[in-house]
Amino acid sequence: MRSTGRLRGFVMVAMLCAVVAQALLHPAAAKESPGTGSVWKSFVADRVKLYETLAPAFVSCFQRRDSAVDPLSPIFHGCIDWHSAVHAAYSHHVLYRRSGDERYLDLVDAQIAPQGISLIPAEQAYQQAKAPNYALSENPYGFGWFLVLAKEREESTQKKDFRPMADFAADQMMAWFETRLANDDAAGYILNTAHPNYSWSLINLDVWARYTNDKAILDAVRAAGKPLLDLGLDGSCPADKDQAPEARGFQPACLMRLAAIAHIWGDQKRAWIAKRLPKDLYVPPVTDPAGCHAGGLNFTRAFALYQLFLSTGNTDYRDNYVELIRYHVGRPDLYMGEMYLGNPDYLCYSHWVAQVGVRAISLSY
Repeated sequence: MRSTGRLRGFVMVAMLCAVVAQALLHPAAAKESPGTGSVWKSFVADRVKLYETLAPAFVSCFQRRDSAVDPLSPIFHGCIDWHSAVHAAYSHHVLYRRSGDERYLDLVDAQIAPQGISLIPAEQAYQQAKAPNYALSENPYGFGWFLVLAKEREESTQKKDFRPMADFAADQMMAWFETRLANDDAAGYILNTAHPNYSWSLINLDVWARYTNDKAILDAVRAAGKPLLDLGLDGSCPADKDQAPEARGFQPACLMRLAAIAHIWGDQKRAWIAKRLPKDLYVPPVTDPAGCHAGGLNFTRAFALYQLFLSTGNTDYRDNYVELIRYHVGRPDLYMGEMYLGNPDYLCYSHWVAQVGVRAISLSY
């Protein structure tokens, strides 16, 4: 493992590289000819550079010990809150796997096991002790992110040391969805545009169910998915509702509803989904977010659009996905503050948005 001094040096170099890289990666997808494949080919070639441009924000915040929400978490104590630190750890693993740069993994392992002593047992005790009092920001949202992290860690390092915590998170999430079904209140969470968004978390649980091939979780996901098919949502939550640039919240609830259906049922619901997508659906970039949470909308909308591309085969959705990602990566003011010292910037964007960008880009692999 590298010394702390060398790791700090890596952080500073990453910051400088990001300034150069974002100058090279600001192109708008509209400058290329849509439908020819050039938009996609260019994006595929640039994915690692896009990751590296986002990296300084989460590399910096993960190492902090923020006092706002989770200062006592043994491992996930940076990035303001537990779930943001979890998706920062996820992002480090992604960059390690996709770029081959071991320093990203070293940074996480130095925090997981400082001086070679694993903090995972202590983190597991913290997770389970706090779970009954977790706000909706952690169950289902944070626990869903933890499942994505655990999967990425296993795939990138072949280590299964997060598996016990992932199993606990999955159990907690299944209980949460069962409660929604029992209380008949799923619709409110499907329409929620913040942390308790039903569709986003159900996608994450489905990712874990498919990865582990756990029949109990797969069955739970499909049971929890049934409220998404409620035809009443077609009127209250049409797909084009998520075109609005002035929207608040960071979850495009209506697009994400269709994305979750596509993720869970695949080809079985292809025609059902296509019927609910307006002709020539196009989602413009959010250029002036209406509040801090809206700073993540370009990435979450892109995530949903890519799921819809996978479902329908419509490359316009894929090109739109690319445009939203490229636009946002080209706006560092919307995911990291100058020198990371501006607390309004840190509290608003730079403790979380870049990680969501990594997740959206990763969907394309």
